[in-house]
Amino acid sequence: MSDQTQNTLCLTFKAVVQPGEGRFSRMIFPGRDQIEGAPEDWPLATSTEPGHIEPGSLNCVITEFPDDLDSLAGEGDRVAKLDTGMFTPTFSIPRDAIEKNVVAPWDENDNQRKGIAQAWRCVVTNEDTQETFDAWHVRRIDGTYPPFHGILELMADRKLRDAHGLQDGTPITIKMYKGQDDANQQNAKPNNWINKIKNILG
Repeated sequence: MSDQTQNTLCLTFKAVVQPGEGRFSRMIFPGRDQIEGAPEDWPLATSTEPGHIEPGSLNCVITEFPDDLDSLAGEGDRVAKLDTGMFTPTFSIPRDAIEKNVVAPWDENDNQRKGIAQAWRCVVTNEDTQETFDAWHVRRIDGTYPPFHGILELMADRKLRDAHGLQDGTPITIKMYKGQDDANQQNAKPNNWINKIKNILG
């Protein structure tokens, strides 16, 4: 488990790797150098360079949900329960900080948190090899249709398939850790100097 994981409360999912849907590969997520409040182990901005967020995500179809999902995460359709924020994420990313993020409220009557990305630290076990590794589960609030509420999307600073010998159908166990929910926790915000540069460049 990463030494950055401060909360031992976790949700344990059984899943298998499946082909990606391509939605995350079209988006560009900000790195820890671009948003205030991001944890030190969140990767740098999306890039194929080492230490940066690998474009896209690893799609994992859940085969067994945690018995305590309802009590820890609240109401909703399977993984969508996490949208309530009851199972506190490690941090949240503003919807506008994610380039090409098309998920947003339709109007004032829609969920105003829609499109915000929540990220949780995870420890993943490849059940074929028993290797464990760190990753992030990233989910945009109301970001998928109900048929996809049985999928977890894992992100990291490397291509997880290649780095850990994962193939379609590989069974994995995902332990998703709850973030700190004390009064001091803050959502990530874009760095002011990044916004100023964007304004200057148009």
